[in-house]
Amino acid sequence: MRRWLPLLVALAWVGLWVVALRPAVGPANDAYRYASATLELLGETPADAQQTALAAYCRDQARSDARRAAVNPLTIDKPPRMAQRVRDCIAKYPDGLTPNKPRYEAIFGDRPGYPILAAPLVAVLGVNAGLSVTSVLCTAIGGLLVARLLRELGAPVHLAVAGQVAYYGSPIGWWGSYPLTEGPVMALTVAALLGAWWLTRRRIMAGTVLLVGAVAVGATMRHSTFLLVAAGLTAAALLAAATSRQHRHAGTFLLAGVGAAAAAGIAVTAKVLNLAGAGETLQDKFTDHFTRPDVADPWRRLVDLNVNFWPQWLQQELRAPWLLAGLALGAWALMRHDRALAWVTLAVAGTGLATQVAHPVTGQGDRLYIALWLVPVVGVPLLLASRRDAPTAGGSSSWAADSTPPHRS
Repeated sequence: MRRWLPLLVALAWVGLWVVALRPAVGPANDAYRYASATLELLGETPADAQQTALAAYCRDQARSDARRAAVNPLTIDKPPRMAQRVRDCIAKYPDGLTPNKPRYEAIFGDRPGYPILAAPLVAVLGVNAGLSVTSVLCTAIGGLLVARLLRELGAPVHLAVAGQVAYYGSPIGWWGSYPLTEGPVMALTVAALLGAWWLTRRRIMAGTVLLVGAVAVGATMRHSTFLLVAAGLTAAALLAAATSRQHRHAGTFLLAGVGAAAAAGIAVTAKVLNLAGAGETLQDKFTDHFTRPDVADPWRRLVDLNVNFWPQWLQQELRAPWLLAGLALGAWALMRHDRALAWVTLAVAGTGLATQVAHPVTGQGDRLYIALWLVPVVGVPLLLASRRDAPTAGGSSSWAADSTPPHRS
């Protein structure tokens, strides 16, 4: 039964989404674009795909509006008129959901991986359900990978499952319930982390295959994110080798090489295919999705925006410092457990920080930096496991019989 507990928890997470979370998930502008791309893959013409995706978005918007109206004292006694709401929404966007500038649409055209992944379920379940179920299932898999990683790190089953539950209960799980790329991207990020850990433990073939596969597939969904993942893992491998004698072996150096090759490959591919880069993303930000003229100094504006953003972000986090506390405790626990583990985990989690630095805006909430939650999700269960491993007065260990002691560098 203990062996199947992570799978049961994953199924419970999917059930929770069906019963409780799905009604609370509002419409997403980006989801409309992924829906349109998915429908084109399924054979619809661009015009038909746009109209079908818009109708799906408008149904979601009407449902969300009716939900809010039901708890508004001024509208509680008014019927929702769902069909009329949908018709009004469709009529509002005769040329497709805004913003619809070609340069903005091209950013999503550079991310074919998610539409390809979602296409089978969209064909069976329809647009809204198909995209959402794809993301939720990927989030469930991400939690299973976290549990697998924690078990391999020596955590007993109940603490590995605690990390899995924390994955689902954190903003990773919340944003993973939206019909967006966050669910699959985070699952692939955890897979890359697991592959990197295997390499540091000399599991050369399995680690290389998992890492390369996760980064390659992830790059088709958000190439900028997995460029950061690959580069971060390269730096992590070099730091592990520099700070710990026992990690100066072929697996760690192979991790550095694979990461560097993957980062270079993604960068070259993006250049050859003319994918949207950092400069285009900055122009998107400072021109309100290309509805205004390009700015001459996007990088200086980004610096200024970050100077203003981070004090406000810190003030907001201090009001509910769960992430800050989790980062501190998790990073400490990771460093105590194994330096290579700490560096690779901090590397992949740091992609969240880098993404927020590149997009210092408040409108996205905690969506942009959700990868930071991997530090407490992995680290805090290890901290609790180390407390269990502390010698008792009689000198014995309280580790569960089926767990293995953590390796410390």
